[in-house]
Amino acid sequence: MIDLRVLPQKAQNELLDFYQFLVERYSSGKRKRLPSNDSAKQVNNFFDQYNVDLTDYNFNRNELYDR
Repeated sequence: MIDLRVLPQKAQNELLDFYQFLVERYSSGKRKRLPSNDSAKQVNNFFDQYNVDLTDYNFNRNELYDR
């Protein structure tokens, strides 16, 4: 068993989010296969230019709906 209590709260949250991602991805039994053709590479290259550092970003669902 992994002891998450030794990590800071932010790291614990990141691991829990990643665990939930893995559960959703693999629990359905359907693994998505990435296309290996040139168009897929072009799409990936296009979106690579929009990588943004979100290290300090905290998502707040309540603030999302504030008007």
